[in-house]
Amino acid sequence: MSEYAVIRVLVLLLVLLPLVSAVVVPAFGRVARRAALILALLHLGVTGAVVIYAGMWLAERNNDRRVAGDIGSLHFSPEFVPGDSAGYAGDGSDGRTTWTVLSLSSKPTPRGASGPNVQLYLGVDGLNLWLVALASVMLVPVILVSWESVQQRPGAFYGWLFVLQAGVIGAFLSFDVVLFYVFFELTLIPSFFLIGNWGVTSARRDAARKFFLYTLAGSLLTLVGVIGVVLTNPSEDGSITFSIPKLMANVQEGMHAAHLKALAGDGSALAAKHQTQFWLFLALMAGFMVKVPIWPFHTWLPSAYGEAPTGVTMLLSALMAKLGTFGILRLVLPLVPDAAIQYGLPVIGGFAAFGIVYAALCAYASKDMKLVIAYSSVSHLGFLVLGLFAFNREGLAGSALHMVNHGLSTGALFASLGFLMDRYRTTDIAKFGGLMGRYPNFAILFFALALASVGLPGLNNFVSEMMMLAGLFDARNPGLKSLALAVVAATGIFLSAWYVFTMLRAVFFNPLKEPEPVAPEAPAGDICRREFFAFGSLAALCLVLGLLPQPVLDTMKQDVRKLSIVGDAARARVQGVPYVYVEDELPPANVSAPVAPPEPLGKGGQNKGDEKGKVNNKTKAANKKADGKE
Repeated sequence: MSEYAVIRVLVLLLVLLPLVSAVVVPAFGRVARRAALILALLHLGVTGAVVIYAGMWLAERNNDRRVAGDIGSLHFSPEFVPGDSAGYAGDGSDGRTTWTVLSLSSKPTPRGASGPNVQLYLGVDGLNLWLVALASVMLVPVILVSWESVQQRPGAFYGWLFVLQAGVIGAFLSFDVVLFYVFFELTLIPSFFLIGNWGVTSARRDAARKFFLYTLAGSLLTLVGVIGVVLTNPSEDGSITFSIPKLMANVQEGMHAAHLKALAGDGSALAAKHQTQFWLFLALMAGFMVKVPIWPFHTWLPSAYGEAPTGVTMLLSALMAKLGTFGILRLVLPLVPDAAIQYGLPVIGGFAAFGIVYAALCAYASKDMKLVIAYSSVSHLGFLVLGLFAFNREGLAGSALHMVNHGLSTGALFASLGFLMDRYRTTDIAKFGGLMGRYPNFAILFFALALASVGLPGLNNFVSEMMMLAGLFDARNPGLKSLALAVVAATGIFLSAWYVFTMLRAVFFNPLKEPEPVAPEAPAGDICRREFFAFGSLAALCLVLGLLPQPVLDTMKQDVRKLSIVGDAARARVQGVPYVYVEDELPPANVSAPVAPPEPLGKGGQNKGDEKGKVNNKTKAANKKADGKE
């Protein structure tokens, strides 16, 4: 068995191991926390093996100009797919699976074809690799932070944590729309029980109920959108498919054919597709806007974050929120691209921009450190959504990187609050002061994480935020003043420094003030080794990603390039001009440059070589000007 085939098995284990752990851990009773930690470290080791090998493989794909420059390949290309059809003939790969969960057709499906089948279609690409790594890394500090605070039914608590991890990782790895939705909804069940049974106060059940119903309502609308996308984008033979790469190719072929008709004078087909995409866009975004959350769909967040145990809050902010932004990246942008261009920044971007400022002001007014960080998360995620809907290379790459960076910094900040919860059972800002002298090591680590959160150069958030700003300055969307949104996003960065430093001054400076310890046996000293590893390791990762972000960006380069081409083609359709692909990168030294740029995408993903695919120099110049390239 080749190394590639081994990694395919490990990719499947990334989902199966947490599910097995969820069943096994409760049997250990009072020592469940030790068993959970061992299993989490085992999962982290498996993830590390996948990340190292897959990262090198994905970075190497960037040198293949036949893939990187071919606009006929506008679909995701997952690697290390369990059940890969090519694997039956050897150790090859074609990025498709043969594992069918549910077939909707009585006719046999040819090997390697998706057909009208719901499949166990898992795989790795540049967009999900580091999010899977984030999901594996975060569980270890979550268990360590919960080490002392969770005393009632610890086996059940850690079991539900593993179920939540399995749901998140499964959603990240899914390349089947139904499978994605199943994992997306699966995360609601463990979250509901974790908040409702192990919450902080007596209001925990109400908070859990509100969170569950609110997110479920939005998710059901997303399901309608998923079904609509499947039904309105059949394959050439008329059959439906649930494969995300195949759906993406079908959408591009259908939109390109309608675009050619519109350029020839018949715009009815393109107008009808735009109308359909508008409604599908609204349905898909309903669930994702709640999950992120984006203002004004954030009202479940204060109670859920405030009542959840510290470890659960870490997962809600670092991972659950990323399901919403990742859903936009994986489903909304490639499957309804024209609607994303028309309504992404003008409508959703407007909500996100308002939410950046609104959440920042709420964070400044909050009296509890937990809510300050929670509202800070909403503000930063609004910035991330703006970067996604810029729909260009800088915005997409910065947003994909920021999902990881935000998860690390915000998760680490919530983890550090576990230090205070173990000792005082409160994070009320008014009850603290002068902790710099009382806990100097804790203060230094907290300062480092706070600086990462506000985007200090040299730490992780700075890199992704600057890339998203660059994407907003180059948004090129018709009728949109993207500069105004970029100014709002930059204002959000300034406001984050304002409320974070205000909180640091109140808690760590001034005369010493602290609540009474919760019990005589509560920890009395500075951070212990367990606590240092819990959020000290996350602080180290924030520094590493701030200094060395390029390896992460290299792995996602291929997929970001494809999505940006999808965005440029959609932009040309919305503007009513022909789309011409322009090679904007020099080929590697050992790869010969293409003789001529590819011509417009034709039926079946092929380039058209006749008069329909040709445009004269005058049209090309006008198109470049419309795209902002001159």
